Amino acid sequence: MKRILSTKILDPKMEALLKKAGFYLQQYEALEFEYIPVRTESLPAIFTSRNAVKACFGNPTNKPAEIVLDCFCVGKKTAGLLKKHGQRVVAQEADAGRLAKLIIEKYTEESFIYYCSDRRLDTLPSELKAAGIPLEERIVYKTNFRKQSFENPFDGILFFSPSGVQSFLEGNELGDAWALCIGSTTAGEAKKYTDKIKIAKQPEAMALVELAIQFFSKNTTDIHE
Repeated sequence: MKRILSTKILDPKMEALLKKAGFYLQQYEALEFEYIPVRTESLPAIFTSRNAVKACFGNPTNKPAEIVLDCFCVGKKTAGLLKKHGQRVVAQEADAGRLAKLIIEKYTEESFIYYCSDRRLDTLPSELKAAGIPLEERIVYKTNFRKQSFENPFDGILFFSPSGVQSFLEGNELGDAWALCIGSTTAGEAKKYTDKIKIAKQPEAMALVELAIQFFSKNTTDIHE
C-alpha cells in the first residue's frame, strides 16, 4: 500500500479518490495564515495566492472594497475568488514567472501594487523591478509554519506551495519520498532537497491528487513495505 502525506487538508472528494485507489493517506496543515488589516487602492493589483485575496476582500476587519481593481493573478482559483468579490481579472497565468513575463511584455506603462505574504518569493518582484516597472509590495498576511514530525516514511508527499515544502522540512526529511508538487515554483523549492519530483499538469489540488494516483499506478512497487 502506498503511503501518501498531504501537507494540506484535502477536500473530502479528493480524500475519497486517494483511498479508493488504495492509498494510505495522512494529512495535516503545514501552514497557518494570519491576515493583516489592509485597504486596497486604485492601482492595478497583483495577487499570486488566494490567501492574499482573502486578506484584502474576505477579512472582516477590512472595510468593504469601494472600487473595482484591475487584477493580475496566478491560478484559476485565485482568479475565481477575485471575480467572486467583484474584482476585474485582466490577466491570469499559471505561475509567477509567467505572470511577470506577461506584464513586462504588455503592461510596461503601468504601476502595480503586489498584495502578498511576508514569505513571498522573489521571482515576480525582482523581474518587474529589473524591467523598470514600478511595484509597491504590500504585506497583507503572514505565513506561519506548523511544525510536525512524522516517524514513518512516505512514498509520496503532496506539496501545495514553496512555504509548505519549507514547513515540512523543519521537522522532517524527504528521504526516498517523491515530492509531488502543485506547480513549477513549488517544485523549484523541492529541488533544493531532492531530484525525485513530479509536477501536476494544472496548478490545482485535484490535478495534484490525480498525479499521485496516475504516477503510483504506473510504479506499483512500494518504496516502504
